[in-house]
Amino acid sequence: MTDQAGTEARISPRYMSLLIVTIPLLAWLYFLVGTSFFDSPLSLEEFVVFTTLVAIIVTGCYQLFFWVQRNNYYFKTRCFVSPWDKYIPFWPSWVWIYSFLYYIAIGFVVASIQSIAEGVYLVFGAILLLLSQVFFFFFFPSTVPPEYRQYEGNNFSTRYLKFVQGKDNGRNCMPSMHCSVAMYVGLVLFPAFGNASWIFVGLIVISCLLVKQHQMADILPGIALGWAVWSVAPTI
Repeated sequence: MTDQAGTEARISPRYMSLLIVTIPLLAWLYFLVGTSFFDSPLSLEEFVVFTTLVAIIVTGCYQLFFWVQRNNYYFKTRCFVSPWDKYIPFWPSWVWIYSFLYYIAIGFVVASIQSIAEGVYLVFGAILLLLSQVFFFFFFPSTVPPEYRQYEGNNFSTRYLKFVQGKDNGRNCMPSMHCSVAMYVGLVLFPAFGNASWIFVGLIVISCLLVKQHQMADILPGIALGWAVWSVAPTI
Protein backbone atom coordinates (compact mmCIF):
# COMPACT_ATOMS: atom_id res chain seq x y z
CA MET A 1 0.00 0.00 0.00
CA THR A 2 1.32 3.44 -0.84
CA ASP A 3 0.08 6.98 -0.51
CA GLN A 4 0.00 9.49 -3.36
CA ALA A 5 3.68 10.23 -2.93
CA GLY A 6 4.56 6.53 -3.06
CA THR A 7 5.29 6.21 0.64
CA GLU A 8 5.39 2.60 1.78
CA ALA A 9 2.71 1.88 4.37
CA ARG A 10 2.40 -1.88 4.08
CA ILE A 11 3.27 -4.53 6.64
CA SER A 12 6.14 -6.31 4.93
CA PRO A 13 7.68 -9.70 5.83
CA ARG A 14 10.81 -7.79 6.83
CA TYR A 15 8.79 -5.68 9.27
CA MET A 16 7.12 -8.77 10.75
CA SER A 17 10.48 -10.50 11.17
CA LEU A 18 11.84 -7.44 12.95
CA LEU A 19 8.77 -7.39 15.18
CA ILE A 20 9.21 -11.04 16.16
CA VAL A 21 12.85 -10.45 17.06
CA THR A 22 12.41 -7.19 18.96
CA ILE A 23 9.33 -8.06 21.05
CA PRO A 24 11.15 -10.36 23.51
CA LEU A 25 14.12 -7.98 23.66
CA LEU A 26 11.88 -5.00 24.43
CA ALA A 27 9.88 -7.02 26.94
CA TRP A 28 13.09 -7.96 28.76
CA LEU A 29 14.19 -4.30 28.77
CA TYR A 30 10.80 -3.15 30.08
CA PHE A 31 11.02 -5.82 32.78
CA LEU A 32 14.43 -4.60 33.89
CA VAL A 33 13.42 -0.94 33.92
CA GLY A 34 10.02 -1.64 35.47
CA THR A 35 11.33 -3.71 38.35
CA SER A 36 14.38 -1.50 38.94
CA PHE A 37 12.81 1.99 38.79
CA PHE A 38 9.03 1.58 39.08
CA ASP A 39 8.74 -1.37 41.49
CA SER A 40 6.54 -3.08 38.91
CA PRO A 41 5.17 -6.41 40.18
CA LEU A 42 4.85 -7.79 36.63
CA SER A 43 6.85 -10.88 35.75
CA LEU A 44 8.95 -11.16 32.59
CA GLU A 45 6.24 -13.38 31.10
CA GLU A 46 3.61 -10.70 31.74
CA PHE A 47 5.80 -8.07 30.10
CA VAL A 48 6.18 -10.35 27.08
CA VAL A 49 2.39 -10.70 26.88
CA PHE A 50 1.75 -6.97 27.20
CA THR A 51 4.57 -5.97 24.83
CA THR A 52 3.15 -8.35 22.21
CA LEU A 53 -0.29 -6.77 22.56
CA VAL A 54 1.17 -3.27 22.29
CA ALA A 55 3.20 -4.19 19.19
CA ILE A 56 0.12 -5.57 17.42
CA ILE A 57 -2.03 -2.59 18.41
CA VAL A 58 0.62 -0.06 17.34
CA THR A 59 1.00 -1.82 14.00
CA GLY A 60 -2.75 -1.68 13.41
CA CYS A 61 -3.02 1.94 14.56
CA TYR A 62 -0.30 3.03 12.17
CA GLN A 63 -2.27 1.45 9.34
CA LEU A 64 -5.18 3.75 10.26
CA PHE A 65 -2.79 6.70 10.28
CA PHE A 66 -1.46 5.76 6.84
CA TRP A 67 -5.00 5.25 5.51
CA VAL A 68 -5.83 8.81 6.50
CA GLN A 69 -2.60 9.96 4.85
CA ARG A 70 -3.74 8.40 1.59
CA ASN A 71 -7.24 9.83 1.78
CA ASN A 72 -7.12 13.26 3.44
CA TYR A 73 -7.33 15.27 0.23
CA TYR A 74 -11.14 15.64 0.08
CA PHE A 75 -11.11 18.81 2.16
CA LYS A 76 -9.16 22.01 1.74
CA THR A 77 -5.63 21.87 3.13
CA ARG A 78 -4.71 24.92 5.15
CA CYS A 79 -1.45 26.42 6.37
CA PHE A 80 -1.35 28.31 9.66
CA VAL A 81 2.11 29.83 9.45
CA SER A 82 2.51 33.05 11.42
CA PRO A 83 4.97 35.94 11.11
CA TRP A 84 6.69 34.66 14.25
CA ASP A 85 7.60 31.34 12.65
CA LYS A 86 10.23 32.97 10.46
CA TYR A 87 12.30 33.70 13.58
CA ILE A 88 12.59 30.00 14.42
CA PRO A 89 15.80 28.56 12.91
CA PHE A 90 16.06 25.28 11.04
CA TRP A 91 18.24 22.92 13.09
CA PRO A 92 17.91 19.46 11.55
CA SER A 93 20.11 17.89 14.23
CA TRP A 94 17.07 18.08 16.52
CA VAL A 95 15.50 15.29 14.45
CA TRP A 96 17.14 12.83 16.86
CA ILE A 97 15.26 14.35 19.79
CA TYR A 98 12.12 14.54 17.65
CA SER A 99 12.32 10.88 16.67
CA PHE A 100 13.90 8.94 19.51
CA LEU A 101 13.19 10.75 22.80
CA TYR A 102 9.54 10.35 21.86
CA TYR A 103 9.72 6.55 21.80
CA ILE A 104 12.00 6.30 24.82
CA ALA A 105 9.37 8.09 26.92
CA ILE A 106 6.64 5.81 25.59
CA GLY A 107 8.85 2.90 26.62
CA PHE A 108 8.97 4.28 30.16
CA VAL A 109 5.16 4.26 30.20
CA VAL A 110 5.14 0.57 29.28
CA ALA A 111 7.77 -0.21 31.92
CA SER A 112 5.88 1.71 34.61
CA ILE A 113 2.61 -0.23 34.52
CA GLN A 114 1.67 -2.05 37.71
CA SER A 115 -0.72 -4.50 36.07
CA ILE A 116 -1.71 -5.59 32.57
CA ALA A 117 -5.16 -4.13 33.27
CA GLU A 118 -3.61 -0.70 33.91
CA GLY A 119 -1.64 -1.06 30.69
CA VAL A 120 -4.76 -1.90 28.70
CA TYR A 121 -6.47 1.24 30.01
CA LEU A 122 -3.46 3.34 29.01
CA VAL A 123 -3.45 1.78 25.53
CA PHE A 124 -7.17 2.52 25.24
CA GLY A 125 -6.44 6.16 26.06
CA ALA A 126 -3.72 6.20 23.41
CA ILE A 127 -6.20 4.80 20.85
CA LEU A 128 -8.68 7.55 21.78
CA LEU A 129 -5.89 10.05 21.19
CA LEU A 130 -5.08 8.56 17.79
CA LEU A 131 -8.75 8.60 16.74
CA SER A 132 -8.96 12.27 17.75
CA GLN A 133 -5.84 13.07 15.75
CA VAL A 134 -6.89 11.30 12.57
CA PHE A 135 -10.29 12.99 12.78
CA PHE A 136 -8.56 16.36 12.47
CA PHE A 137 -6.08 15.11 9.87
CA PHE A 138 -8.90 13.80 7.67
CA PHE A 139 -11.49 16.57 7.94
CA PHE A 140 -9.18 19.53 8.61
CA PRO A 141 -5.87 18.73 6.89
CA SER A 142 -3.15 21.30 7.43
CA THR A 143 0.42 21.69 6.30
CA VAL A 144 3.53 23.82 6.68
CA PRO A 145 4.90 26.11 3.96
CA PRO A 146 6.46 24.04 1.14
CA GLU A 147 9.83 25.72 1.62
CA TYR A 148 10.11 24.01 5.02
CA ARG A 149 10.86 20.78 3.17
CA GLN A 150 13.13 22.29 0.55
CA TYR A 151 16.64 21.71 1.83
CA GLU A 152 19.67 19.65 0.88
CA GLY A 153 20.15 16.23 2.43
CA ASN A 154 23.87 16.81 2.77
CA ASN A 155 24.52 15.28 6.21
CA PHE A 156 23.28 12.44 8.38
CA SER A 157 20.68 14.54 10.18
CA THR A 158 19.13 16.04 7.04
CA ARG A 159 19.09 12.66 5.29
CA TYR A 160 17.33 11.08 8.24
CA LEU A 161 14.89 13.99 8.45
CA LYS A 162 14.02 13.47 4.78
CA PHE A 163 13.44 9.79 5.58
CA VAL A 164 11.08 10.73 8.42
CA GLN A 165 9.21 13.21 6.21
CA GLY A 166 8.88 10.55 3.55
CA LYS A 167 6.56 8.61 5.87
CA ASP A 168 3.75 11.16 5.69
CA ASN A 169 2.23 13.48 3.12
CA GLY A 170 2.66 16.65 5.17
CA ARG A 171 -1.07 17.22 5.65
CA ASN A 172 -1.15 16.24 9.32
CA CYS A 173 0.27 19.29 11.07
CA MET A 174 -2.44 20.59 13.37
CA PRO A 175 -2.86 19.47 16.05
CA SER A 176 0.73 18.30 16.38
CA MET A 177 0.68 14.54 16.86
CA HIS A 178 4.08 14.61 18.55
CA CYS A 179 2.95 17.28 21.00
CA SER A 180 -0.34 15.58 21.86
CA VAL A 181 1.34 12.23 22.49
CA ALA A 182 4.13 13.94 24.45
CA MET A 183 1.56 15.66 26.68
CA TYR A 184 -0.39 12.43 27.21
CA VAL A 185 2.81 10.54 28.05
CA GLY A 186 4.08 13.38 30.25
CA LEU A 187 0.89 13.35 32.30
CA VAL A 188 1.02 9.57 32.68
CA LEU A 189 4.66 9.72 33.83
CA PHE A 190 4.25 12.78 36.09
CA PRO A 191 3.59 10.78 39.29
CA ALA A 192 6.91 8.96 38.78
CA PHE A 193 9.07 11.69 37.24
CA GLY A 194 7.53 14.89 38.57
CA ASN A 195 8.59 18.07 36.79
CA ALA A 196 11.03 16.13 34.60
CA SER A 197 7.96 15.12 32.60
CA TRP A 198 7.53 18.74 31.50
CA ILE A 199 11.17 18.82 30.35
CA PHE A 200 10.34 15.92 28.04
CA VAL A 201 7.26 17.71 26.71
CA GLY A 202 9.26 20.91 26.22
CA LEU A 203 12.03 19.13 24.30
CA ILE A 204 9.50 17.55 21.96
CA VAL A 205 7.84 20.93 21.37
CA ILE A 206 11.18 22.56 20.59
CA SER A 207 12.19 19.73 18.27
CA CYS A 208 8.90 19.98 16.34
CA LEU A 209 9.64 23.63 15.60
CA LEU A 210 13.39 23.37 14.96
CA VAL A 211 13.06 20.59 12.37
CA LYS A 212 10.22 22.55 10.74
CA GLN A 213 7.77 19.69 10.98
CA HIS A 214 5.38 22.11 12.62
CA GLN A 215 4.68 25.78 13.04
CA MET A 216 3.73 27.59 16.22
CA ALA A 217 -0.02 27.33 15.58
CA ASP A 218 0.19 23.52 15.67
CA ILE A 219 1.74 23.27 19.12
CA LEU A 220 -0.88 24.42 21.62
CA PRO A 221 -3.75 22.49 19.97
CA GLY A 222 -1.57 19.37 20.13
CA ILE A 223 -0.80 19.90 23.82
CA ALA A 224 -4.47 20.65 24.56
CA LEU A 225 -5.61 17.49 22.76
CA GLY A 226 -3.19 15.33 24.74
CA TRP A 227 -4.41 16.86 28.01
CA ALA A 228 -8.09 16.51 27.01
CA VAL A 229 -7.78 12.83 26.14
CA TRP A 230 -5.80 12.12 29.33
CA SER A 231 -8.56 13.89 31.31
CA VAL A 232 -11.43 11.83 29.88
CA ALA A 233 -9.75 8.45 29.30
CA PRO A 234 -10.69 5.79 31.87
CA THR A 235 -7.98 4.69 34.29
CA ILE A 236 -7.48 1.98 36.84
